[in-house]
Amino acid sequence: MYRILEKRELAPKHVMYRIEAPHVAKKVQPGQFVIVRAFSNGERIPLTPVMWNREEGWIVLITFVRGKTTMRMANELKAGDYILNVAGPLGNPAPVERFGRVLTVGLSAGIIEVFPIAKALQEAGNDVTALHVTPSSMTILENEFKKAVSRHLVEGFEVEPGWGAKEIVEEIARRGAERVRKLLSEEHFDFVLTVGPAGAQKAVFEVVREFGIPMHADLHPIMVDGTGMCGSCRVTVGGEVKFACIDGPGFNAYEVDWDELIHRVGFYTDMERRALEEYLKSLRGE
Repeated sequence: MYRILEKRELAPKHVMYRIEAPHVAKKVQPGQFVIVRAFSNGERIPLTPVMWNREEGWIVLITFVRGKTTMRMANELKAGDYILNVAGPLGNPAPVERFGRVLTVGLSAGIIEVFPIAKALQEAGNDVTALHVTPSSMTILENEFKKAVSRHLVEGFEVEPGWGAKEIVEEIARRGAERVRKLLSEEHFDFVLTVGPAGAQKAVFEVVREFGIPMHADLHPIMVDGTGMCGSCRVTVGGEVKFACIDGPGFNAYEVDWDELIHRVGFYTDMERRALEEYLKSLRGE
């Protein structure tokens, strides 16, 4: 059992949990993740430790409320409550070495995973520019980034009436690609890192590829057990089948089969939507 020390909303749909998890705090590295099971009758979901304190034994997780489990957590958990399971740290650390000038791109909630990596890259002696592409109302971690990296940029936009998730992600992809093109055209960068929706990551990669700059992509395929047994997170990288949970979650963006990844991440969309709809009905007493 993992006690919630602090819980608060950072922005619409973004909830922060500071949790007692000494075994994770002791070993976690930037780029790794944990598998969380918050409820005995709930699913397992991957989340990224954003901050941690090895001496005090806590980690910070931030959820983007988009499905049944993250909504249940937001609605049903409070400070002092317990999360049932936190397994990890899992996955491989991100590449943290001396690259030179680094551009990190957090696409929507991908900024959550970017933060610990960008901070570590800056501490390793790099000059880090962190770009967040997001609806303006969902900007988070601004003060933390300003303290952690050389430069923090936000490409915000207003969501048009009637837009759903599809339209928002398309706008993130468009704006992300445009802003990255402008930055790479005007400045020199030695390394690029992205995290976010696969379609938006691909759009950014297409721009970065034109400039021939090395790029690392932290991928978000469907993930269940986090240990390579279920196979749901398989991706094709360099023509070989890899599992994001044990071979990643980060890969060389030039080797990722982006079209296959984009196709696979939509496999369970209908089931996820139905689960959320049923939970919302239960809240209404239907």
